[in-house]
Amino acid sequence: MNQQKINNVFGLDSKERYGYLLRKVADFETIYLISDDEDKYVMIGSNDLSVIPVWPEKEFAELFLTDDWKNYKVVEYDIHDFMEWLTDLEKENVELAGFPNSDFNTIHVSAVDMKNHLLFELSQYE
Repeated sequence: MNQQKINNVFGLDSKERYGYLLRKVADFETIYLISDDEDKYVMIGSNDLSVIPVWPEKEFAELFLTDDWKNYKVVEYDIHDFMEWLTDLEKENVELAGFPNSDFNTIHVSAVDMKNHLLFELSQYE
């Protein structure tokens, strides 16, 4: 992925990046997260709110493997497995950060909302 594409996509506002995430994930049926060596996914936000960031393409997630996350790894998740996991996350009151940019500007969505958005987007591809 070239730097111009990265700059262009990161330059979109949070809502536009979330739409980009939904379209890419539905198209390629994969989503990317960052985890540690114990397969625990990174979370952002405060102690009052658990938020797991997700990205539509591996290259975007890899840009976050610096500083505190330099020893972490990017994990590819099949969209169907991810949507099943969203049901568990909803019960745990965990939200998703839909495609944060380099400044961690993002849109937070509930697990059930993300699942519904992905189901709708997937229906557009069938």
